[in-house]
Amino acid sequence: MILFLLGAREVRSSDEKEFFEAASQEAYKLAVPMARLYFYNGTLERAFVLQNKKTISIVLSKTLLEKCSATELQGICFELFLQVKKGMAPKRTRSMFLLGFITWMIHSFVGLILALVPMKEVKQAMDWLLNYLLHPWLEFMFKLMMGGAYFKKLETLLNEFPKEKEMLDRVGLKLIKPLSYYSLPSRKLLVLSSVNKSRHFQSILALEFLPHEWDYLFKSEELVSVK
Repeated sequence: MILFLLGAREVRSSDEKEFFEAASQEAYKLAVPMARLYFYNGTLERAFVLQNKKTISIVLSKTLLEKCSATELQGICFELFLQVKKGMAPKRTRSMFLLGFITWMIHSFVGLILALVPMKEVKQAMDWLLNYLLHPWLEFMFKLMMGGAYFKKLETLLNEFPKEKEMLDRVGLKLIKPLSYYSLPSRKLLVLSSVNKSRHFQSILALEFLPHEWDYLFKSEELVSVK
């Protein structure tokens, strides 16, 4: 369901050799099963690990996949597989699935209602209001389901592997943006502008805007020492 909501496409080994090699190496290093690899088209540079019973999937945004070197992909894959190794991934997957499904249902239901509204301006205003209220609620519910210690625990685990953490920090240096990019007004503008896009795009944005470990791990003051 999450792969469907993200519009994820499976990556072939012949197309992305570095991605496959990085994933294979880090899975072997941590003694976890190899994952199926996917990419999706999104707004933010995100990476997710999903686990449903024995099936593991790693999903990267297309822009992230294009930006990262082989070493940086190793750092990303290690961090994601570490969540699998420590039994953290299923909880993350369940939370994303539930909120993603709710978002899809809300967008579908509202879409049916808006189809009955003749005035374009009224439709757009209702769409703005929905997205303005929906995203803070999704963030609150995600934090409630995940608990406050998830990202802190992940950071503690990563600190036990300084070499792999440095590789991941290199990714952070590439992705780090001015604080204004992450500010509430900036996010609100992105959310409001999404009403001109498809419902599918809005669902992807909702999943991307859920709290992510990189927002916690990639602190600018800590990344300076990696340069």
